[in-house]
Amino acid sequence: MKISRVVLAALAALVVLSACATKPEPLPPTPTVGKFEILQHKGTTLGVMSPPAWVEAAINGSRAVEKLPDYKNDVVIVVDVTGGSLDGVMNDASRMNADTEVSRYLSLRVKDTFSGAQVGDKDKIETYMERCVKSVSEARFTGIRKATDWWVQLRWYKPNNPKAFDHDEYRLLQLYIVDRALLQEQVKKILDGVAADEPKTPEKQRAMDLVQQSFFDGF
Repeated sequence: MKISRVVLAALAALVVLSACATKPEPLPPTPTVGKFEILQHKGTTLGVMSPPAWVEAAINGSRAVEKLPDYKNDVVIVVDVTGGSLDGVMNDASRMNADTEVSRYLSLRVKDTFSGAQVGDKDKIETYMERCVKSVSEARFTGIRKATDWWVQLRWYKPNNPKAFDHDEYRLLQLYIVDRALLQEQVKKILDGVAADEPKTPEKQRAMDLVQQSFFDGF
C-alpha cells in the first residue's frame, strides 16, 4: 500500500511525546521512535488508498481541520483513541463520554483564547478567567454532533533495528463538530453569567469588557 510521506510523518507526530525541563538543567534526550508502516485503515476494504483530508489535518490539531473548506464554519473537536486491537479502541470509544470530552476540550480552548487576548493587564481579571474556564468545563453544549471517524493500523519496529517487529497499534480518530455561531452564543452566555457574579471595580469592569470584546476574535 502506498501512503504519502506527509501522512506518514503526520501519523508519527501523533505518538511522539515531548518533555519540558522544570529546572535550568539539560533536557532529557528525545525519546527514540522506531520506524513504522501502515498495514491498513478504514478505507482499505473499500479500495480507498489514502485517508481523507481531515485525518491529515487533525494531526496538527482541531484548528487545522477548521481551515478545510468543509469545516470553515464549524468548531471542531478531535477525539483520539489508541489501543492494541481494533475491537479494543472501538469499545473504548463507545464507553467514552463524548459530552465530557467536548467540554474538556472547549475549556482548554477558552483558556488559550483568554491567554492570547490583547487586553493589557490580565492580573485584574485572573479569577474571572479561571471561573469562566471552570464553568465551560462543566457545561453541556447543544448542537454538537459526531461527523465522522477513521481508524488506522500501524506496525512499529524497534528503534535500533528497523526490521525487528516491536508492536502493532490501532488509532481511532473521531471528529465532532458544532456550528461556530451557535457555540459562540452558548459560550458568551457562560462568560456573561460569570461576569454578572464577579465582584468588580470600575477598572476591573473595563478589563472584563475588553476581554469580552476581543475574546471571539481568537476563538
